[in-house]
Amino acid sequence: MAPMSQKLETEFARVEEAFAAARLHPLSLRKTLLVAVLLDNYCDQAFDLLRRSPPARIFDVEDVLAFRERLRAEEPALGLIFDLCASAPGGPSLQTCAVTVPIEEYGKLSIEDYMVSLYNDNTVQRVMIVAADGSMDLAHEVLGKAMAYLSKAMAGNLTVKASHGQAKI
Repeated sequence: MAPMSQKLETEFARVEEAFAAARLHPLSLRKTLLVAVLLDNYCDQAFDLLRRSPPARIFDVEDVLAFRERLRAEEPALGLIFDLCASAPGGPSLQTCAVTVPIEEYGKLSIEDYMVSLYNDNTVQRVMIVAADGSMDLAHEVLGKAMAYLSKAMAGNLTVKASHGQAKI
C-alpha cells in the first residue's frame, strides 16, 4: 500500500485526538469507547480507500471482512477492538475495575492514583476490556497497541506475509 492518503491521515488524526482526550479522562468509559469505535471504523475506511488504488488487493484479500480478519491476525489488539465494537452477546465489554498495583510499581503512579491505592488495598480504578471468561485487558493499552500498528502499517513501514511471499504495506 502507498503511504497514507490525506483522508486517512485526517481520520487517523481524529482517532489520535480522541485517544488524547480519553487519556485525560482515564476513567471515562464513553471516551474510551469512542476511540475503539473510531479505530474500528478507521479499518473499514482504510480498506475502502486503499482498495481503489493499485493493487486492488490489500493484505492479499479482496473484501473488508477478510481484511479485518487479516488485521486481527496481524495485531490481536485490533481483534479485541473489533469484538468490543461488535457488541455481541457474550462478547467483551468496557468496565471500570479495581486493579492491584504491585508495590514495586508505585513509583510509576500519579500522585492521585498513589493516594487512592493507599486507601484501597493497593488498587486503582482502570477502564478494562472484560471478556466473557473474566479475562481483562487495560483498555488504553489495547487502544495504544492498535494505534501504533495502524500508524506503522498505513505509513508503509510494515511488512506482512502474503500467500505469495512478503508484501510491504
